[in-house]
Amino acid sequence: MLGKQMVYSALKASGYDLQDYGRMDVESLVKRTQEDGIQLLLVSTLMLRSALRVRVLRELMDEKGMKDTRIIVGGAPFRFDPELWQEMGADAMAINTAEALTVVRRMS
Repeated sequence: MLGKQMVYSALKASGYDLQDYGRMDVESLVKRTQEDGIQLLLVSTLMLRSALRVRVLRELMDEKGMKDTRIIVGGAPFRFDPELWQEMGADAMAINTAEALTVVRRMS
């Protein structure tokens, strides 16, 4: 949670308009993301099981025509396996706050 808070604070301080959805199941997250018109979705996971759900997230978003919504992931499972983010269908990965800022700037 500390990493998530650091990224959130840095993005907020950089002038980005953010929504924090907290913990959600994949279906609710897709619905909320679509309703709010989210362009960049940052997903932080602590456990591998949650990281593997990013694939389901991407598939559901694609099914709902949300192919333009970009997914940026971070967290322990993605640091341990640097290729996992690609396997899960994410658009990018950030391993720390500075990298998250760089990725968000590049994709904005």
